[in-house]
Amino acid sequence: MSEHLYLTKDNNDVISHCRCKRALIGTPMQADCPWCGCGWLFSCIECGAAFTFARAVTVEESWVELAKRDLTRFWMGKKPSREMIDEWIEFMEGWLRDVEPNKRYVYLDGRLMSTDLFNIEFVGVYARHDFRVVPHVEALKDLSILESTLSNVEYWRSRRNESLLKNK
Repeated sequence: MSEHLYLTKDNNDVISHCRCKRALIGTPMQADCPWCGCGWLFSCIECGAAFTFARAVTVEESWVELAKRDLTRFWMGKKPSREMIDEWIEFMEGWLRDVEPNKRYVYLDGRLMSTDLFNIEFVGVYARHDFRVVPHVEALKDLSILESTLSNVEYWRSRRNESLLKNK
């Protein structure tokens, strides 16, 4: 079995509903309501509960084993097909390609980002974003940032990606 980097829950700061002893992340499953948390929180591969911060660690579990666990939980016990497993692995290997050992990360609108970033500007899966600092990190000092941005319906809708509007 080969070792590789993966993300695990770093702490219980800001929001953490997961109480698993070892909480590896599941695939981001962002719906069309990112303000609910699906657009800015990780989910646990075991229980599916949300948490804010993850850290890159070395795991010995293979990509196939991780994929099976995540997909089986997501599909409520249904065994995933080989095609589903291969797609999961391709996505997650690419998504986690640039993670660095022991570095802390957050999820935001389709993006995995280091917590030490500044002047963040990008168009995500759902909306356009422009932050001086990572909002999750800012919430460590002031939880009201969640109400004014990440969990705020108007924040997301007012910045909605124009290409999404054309498809609706």
